[in-house]
Amino acid sequence: MNGLLKFFETKISPPLLKIGENRYIMAIKDGMIVTVPFTIIGSIFMILAQFPMDAYQKIIAPYKEAISTPVNVTFGMIGIIALFGITYYLSKIYKLDGIRNVVMAFTSFLLVQTELLKNGSYQINWDNFGTKGLFTAIVVAVVVVEISRFCDRYKLTIKMPASVPEAISRSFSILIPLLFSLTLFWILSILFKVDINAILNMLFSPLVFSLGTLPGIFIFFLVRSLLWCIGIHGGAVLAVADPIFLAMLGKNVDAYANGQTPPYITAAGFETFVFIGGGGATLMLVVFMMMSKNKGLRTLGRLSFPSGLFEINEPVVFGAPIVLNPVLMIPYILSNMTLVVLTYTLMYFDLIGRPVVMVPLTMPPILMQYLASGGDWRCAVYGAAALVITGLIYYPFFKLFEKQREEEEALERDASFTETASS
Repeated sequence: MNGLLKFFETKISPPLLKIGENRYIMAIKDGMIVTVPFTIIGSIFMILAQFPMDAYQKIIAPYKEAISTPVNVTFGMIGIIALFGITYYLSKIYKLDGIRNVVMAFTSFLLVQTELLKNGSYQINWDNFGTKGLFTAIVVAVVVVEISRFCDRYKLTIKMPASVPEAISRSFSILIPLLFSLTLFWILSILFKVDINAILNMLFSPLVFSLGTLPGIFIFFLVRSLLWCIGIHGGAVLAVADPIFLAMLGKNVDAYANGQTPPYITAAGFETFVFIGGGGATLMLVVFMMMSKNKGLRTLGRLSFPSGLFEINEPVVFGAPIVLNPVLMIPYILSNMTLVVLTYTLMYFDLIGRPVVMVPLTMPPILMQYLASGGDWRCAVYGAAALVITGLIYYPFFKLFEKQREEEEALERDASFTETASS
């Protein structure tokens, strides 16, 4: 185990950290976070519109379209929201005018989404404003900010006299970078009729496919777990995959709203079936600590339980610790991977519902799985079963850890007694 940790820490972790610290990845990660409140609110209205109860559906039938409107507005605009967020945060990294670049990115994105109709006129394809246009939004945001940076760097902006009001001066400073941005995307989309959306979706499709398979998602969660075991925030490092999972969720939402089976098992929300009490499914470990005969572990367990119940487990990860502690790292990784395989298998055979709702990751188990599936009672049962399964995994390792802690404290007491007696 120590050899594996050393290999991962020296060979695998450094390049992953470099990826996580890349300015584009950081901007994408922070920009995608902007979409979270919108997907959560949209998901709430999704539950209200699609709650699986016949009597309830009969009552809301006349109002169902009206209730679903916020779903269309939020999920239907995820691409635009991500575009705004990524553009702003990348501009912030470069210390550029974020508002200026957001406006340029938005107009450039509109140009990319303009399609030629059979009658010879042009029309904006609004379908690509949601998750369908997510990859395009990322590329447009990066390209526009880089054009803006290039213009600022080489003074390719219109400078007004100091006597001109700042608002007017800033509006004129956008002219040249806006000209470059719009011209570039006009040449590609309108003049050469390049379907940027289709090309990017095709380029990303192998990655989308691999993360939608059991081997792909298994490796993803394994790397994430190993990163946490050496004290690195796995979710932050691998946040580059968030747009892919969010795009999957968008497809699931569309299917669910139309009464079809959601196509993606590993869409955003899949992790709620794995992280029972946080990464590593540590809630049952915290429960065992609360009942420990060791006073220190008992205190840590009681302090960690309130946050652990709401999926925040840093107190136990770093306090026990689990980090760089082989005795607790093994069940930490084993719990994650067991639930990944179990969840995927059950969803694959439609024994439990697939993720269709973006729920906050600070919700208690059972309720979280129930809501993430759009109200599938089988997922609530799964949440309870997952607690039992992870409890069985953690218990023998916890008892070994407890015994080690007792022996260490006994040695410390003996050493202290010997030192006192000799003095």
